[in-house]
Amino acid sequence: MLARLWTTGLLPERVSVYESFANDISLPMFREQDGFLGCVMVRSEHEGLVLTFWRDHAAIHALETSPSYCNTVKRLQEADVLAGSRRLAVYQLHLIDIEGLVTHEHRLP
Repeated sequence: MLARLWTTGLLPERVSVYESFANDISLPMFREQDGFLGCVMVRSEHEGLVLTFWRDHAAIHALETSPSYCNTVKRLQEADVLAGSRRLAVYQLHLIDIEGLVTHEHRLP
């Protein structure tokens, strides 16, 4: 399993728009991708991180050339929520331990 970490700066006054975009547009798009296994999205006032989990390198490559992904990236850039630079890295996942994990539908407090 691979973990793909995308990090970006955020405009503090637009974080609610960023969160809505992540929930309503990004997550459904990721769920449609072959090889997508799940994700964790976290943010501070000035930075957002999207950690997605993938079956293999082929799935990540397919994501990056997917028309729905490319359209989502374009829409996110047009939403005027991002600031500063963005970083992308892919890692081999070797351990995960989350006690009492709650699914997206139940929202964490």
